[in-house]
Amino acid sequence: MAAEEQSALIDVTNINEKVYNYIKTNIISYNYPPGYNLNLNQLSELLGVSPTPIKDALFRLAGEGLVEIAPRKGTYVKDVTLEDIHEILQVRIILETAAVEAITASLTNEQIARFEELFRRMISFGAGENDVNSYKAYMERDSEFHLLFFQIMGNKRLLNIYRNLNAHIQIVRFRLLDRRGKNVTTDQEHALILDALRERNPAKAKEAVRRHLLSLDSALTVLQSQHTDEQAGSGSKGT
Repeated sequence: MAAEEQSALIDVTNINEKVYNYIKTNIISYNYPPGYNLNLNQLSELLGVSPTPIKDALFRLAGEGLVEIAPRKGTYVKDVTLEDIHEILQVRIILETAAVEAITASLTNEQIARFEELFRRMISFGAGENDVNSYKAYMERDSEFHLLFFQIMGNKRLLNIYRNLNAHIQIVRFRLLDRRGKNVTTDQEHALILDALRERNPAKAKEAVRRHLLSLDSALTVLQSQHTDEQAGSGSKGT
């Protein structure tokens, strides 16, 4: 397809940010899986833009640890290791428990209502096995729920740090859970967080968030190990 026909994918207004978001979204949603070659010329033709904003986006994504630029070889989507998962969730626990503790006592009714709406939308998704689209939509609402801690806090630097960390976890969750569907205990854990927010109880909210993220760490660790074993088994069968 000609570049002119594809240019509608990317609006030329604020082109650098839009190219960056386009590539990052495709990495997170696993359209560009680990090892995928992000070919500069192909992306330029696909999006109908010059190579410059694509180069800028790839350097930015490399800085976030989502892609690896190999000189004279190409640019590839990075995998997320078990060690990455543990480290990212440790940092998320530190940041999110601090954020929720800081905002809970002074939450307005309007802010509580925003959490409640996101929670209602989360539990409305059945997201059963092999229901990839529903699980993706569920994951987006889940991320918005946690992101709201930092949006209410109003610290832009913390907000950006959280977004970058969460991108890695979204990649892992999409890869490991899209075929299995969502974990029902996740809704229960969010319900406990919401109850604490309604009560304006910082200590209770902090503990609910901490337990939720520890639970996520445990679940992803088990699934990542299973995924690694499955890959090893497939490899041995093919030899």
